Amino acid sequence: MLNNNLKAKTGMPIILLITALLFAMSCKECPTEPEDPDLSLSAPYLETSIVWLKISSSESTTSKSFIVQRDTIVVLESSFHGKDTLIADRTVQPNTSYTYTLNYVDHGKIQDETESVTITTLDISNSDFTWEVYRFGDEGNENWFRSVSIVNENNIWIVGTFRCWGWDSLYSAYGYVPYNTVHWNGTNWDTVSIAPKPFGFSSLDAVCAINDSVVWAGVDAIVQLKNGQWLARTDSPDLSWMMDIWGNSVSNTYFAYYDGGIVHFNGTSFEIMSSGTTTNLQDIDGNDERVFITGFKTTIGYDKLLLEYKNGQWQKVFTSSTASGDLSNGDLGRPYSVKALDDVAVISTAAAATVKYYYHDGIMDIWPEKATPLCNYVSVERIDGNAINDLALITNGGQVVHYNGRDYTTVFDYDVSGYSGDPSIYGGDFKDDVICAVGDVLGQALVIIGRR
Repeated sequence: MLNNNLKAKTGMPIILLITALLFAMSCKECPTEPEDPDLSLSAPYLETSIVWLKISSSESTTSKSFIVQRDTIVVLESSFHGKDTLIADRTVQPNTSYTYTLNYVDHGKIQDETESVTITTLDISNSDFTWEVYRFGDEGNENWFRSVSIVNENNIWIVGTFRCWGWDSLYSAYGYVPYNTVHWNGTNWDTVSIAPKPFGFSSLDAVCAINDSVVWAGVDAIVQLKNGQWLARTDSPDLSWMMDIWGNSVSNTYFAYYDGGIVHFNGTSFEIMSSGTTTNLQDIDGNDERVFITGFKTTIGYDKLLLEYKNGQWQKVFTSSTASGDLSNGDLGRPYSVKALDDVAVISTAAAATVKYYYHDGIMDIWPEKATPLCNYVSVERIDGNAINDLALITNGGQVVHYNGRDYTTVFDYDVSGYSGDPSIYGGDFKDDVICAVGDVLGQALVIIGRR
C-alpha cells in the first residue's frame, strides 16, 4: 500500500501538466508582442544629388526589416543584419529640404515607432571661370613648374625651374639667370631664386603654403619660408626625392617621397614614419582627422595604392593589380591624386574620374570616366576643391573639368582655347574661387589660372 506522502508526490506532475495546457491555450488568444530592434535614422553625408542615410540598431544578431520614406515617397523597403546599414537616395534635387522617416516592420506589419530626420541638400556651385595663361623662361633652357599652393587669390606660390636672360648678380654678368619659384602678389608675378646656404640653388618639385608667413618647399632637401626669409632645414632627414607636401598648421606638416618615404614635422622636430611600402608616394592631402597619400611606380611589381593615416599608423585603403584598372572587377587602377574634405576623401584613379571614399563608414562611391567629359587619353593629374559639390579635375593634358555637385563640365581646355603647343601638366590647386594648373609647353614653364 502506498503511503500518503507518495500519493502526493505522484499527483504533482498531473497538476503541472494541466497548468501548462491552460497557459498555452490562453496565449493563443493574446497578440504576439513585436521585437523592438531599437532602430535609429541619421543622414551623415549630404550632397547635391545624393543623400546618404544610416540606419543603426543596438541589436546585431537578427534581421531587421524597415521602410524608409522621403516625405510621402517610399525610398526603400528592405532588411539588414548587423549594427547598421547605409543607403543612398539618388533621386533628390539640389538645395531642397526633405524629411525622411523610418519605420520598422514586424511580420509584414508597419509598427508605430517612427524615426525621422529633416535635411537640406547642398546647392550646386558656380562653374563660371575666367582664364589666363602665363609662360616663364627663355626657350632652349630647362623650364617647367611642378607644384602650386594657393593661400588666397592674392598669394600663390609655384615652384619648378626656369631661366631668363638678364643680369646675374652672382657672377656680375649677363646670362641666363636661374629661378625656381614664382609668387603672385595680387598684382604681378615675382620671380624668386630660393637658394639658402648651405643647400644652394636647385629645382623644386613641391610647395605647400601653410599661411601668409610659413611656406614649405623642397625636392632633395627641405626649405622653409619663415618671417620673410627662406631657411635651409638642415635638421630634416635626407630621404632622396620629395614628391609632395601637405600641412594644416605650423606644427603638423607631412612630406612624401620616392620609395615610400614619409616625414612628419610637429613644429619642433622632423620624424621619419613607416609607410609599409616602397612605391613612390605621389600626392598627399589631409584634414584634422585623417591624412591620405596616393602611391605608384611605373615599374612592374610595385604597389599602386591609397594610404590612410589613422590611429597612429599608415594603412592601405586599397591596392590595384593593374595600372589601367578594370571597374568591372573592382580594380580602380593607378591612383593619381587625393583631396581630403569633411568626412570624405576624393581620389582620381586610372579607371575612375572620381572615387568618393566615406572613411568613417569605409564605403566608396565610384564615378567612371565615361560619366564625365574627360578625354580618354588623359589622366587626372590633380583633384582638388573646396567641398564635395565644388571640385576641379586637372588633367595632364591641360583640360580642367569642374564638378558642381551634379554635373561635370569642361571649364578650360588648352587644346581648344587657341593656345599653341601641347602642354604637360604636373601640378594643380583649387582654393576658394581660384584654380591653378602648372607644367610646361613649348620649352617654357606654364601657368594656367582660372578665377570665378
